Amino acid sequence: MIEGALRLLGFCDEIIVVIDDRTTDRTEELARQYTENVHCASFAGFASLKNEGVRRARGEWIVFCDADERITPRLATQLRDAVASGTDRWAFRTPTVNFFWGRRMEHGGWRETHIKIARRQHALHQGDVHELLSVPESRVGWLPGERWHFSHRSLEENLSKTIRYGHLDAAQRFAAGAQPVRPVTFLRVMLRDFARRMVRRVGWRDGMPGLIEGIYQPFAMFCAAAMLWECQHQTEIERSYVDLERLVAEET
Repeated sequence: MIEGALRLLGFCDEIIVVIDDRTTDRTEELARQYTENVHCASFAGFASLKNEGVRRARGEWIVFCDADERITPRLATQLRDAVASGTDRWAFRTPTVNFFWGRRMEHGGWRETHIKIARRQHALHQGDVHELLSVPESRVGWLPGERWHFSHRSLEENLSKTIRYGHLDAAQRFAAGAQPVRPVTFLRVMLRDFARRMVRRVGWRDGMPGLIEGIYQPFAMFCAAAMLWECQHQTEIERSYVDLERLVAEET
C-alpha cells in the first residue's frame, strides 16, 4: 500500500522512508521510485521506526504517514500554510477517516483525531503499539483537512493484525506488571468494547462493515487479553509439557 501514500507526499521538501529489516516484499524497491532516502531499521516497536525517521530528517517540521494512510490534497495545503505562517504551535492535530472494506466509517468510534505533524524537537514517539507524542494540548493546533486510513481490507488482514498487535501489547503490559488475567477479564473487555462501538457509537449504522467491526473488535480485545494470560503463565505452561512428555513415555 505504500505507493499510494508516497504519491501524495510531493508537497514535502524531503521524503524519508523507514522500513523494518524483516521486510521481504517489494516495499524498498517501490519506495526508491519516489526517494533515495530509504533506510532499514531493526524493529523494536513502531515508535522506534518513526523516531529513526525523525533522526534522519533535516527539516524543522515532520509529517508522519504510514503506508496505509493518505494525506488528502486539502490537508497538504493546510499543512504547508500552517508551517509558512510562522505559527508558535509545536504540533497539529488532524481528523482521521477510517475506510474498512472500502466503506467510509462514520460511526462505531472510528472517527478519530491524531497528531501527524510536529516540530522536529517535539516529534519523538513513545510506545510500542499505539505510539504517541508527548506534546501539551495547549501547544497543539487544529487542521480540519482529512487524513484517510485505508485499513481492514479483509478478515485475513484483520486476523494477522490482531496477532501482531496482540503480541506486542501483551508483552508491553506484561513487562509493566499488569494485573493477572481472570475469567471476568475477558467478559469485561469484550462487553465494554461491544457496548462502546455498537450501542453508544451506533456502529451498526455503517452497514455490514460496521456490524463486522462491532463484533470483531471485542474478539480482538479477547485475543490481546488471552495473549497476556499466556505471558503470565508461560513458565507454568512449559513445565506442564515437560511433565506430559515424561508421563506419556511411562504410559502402558
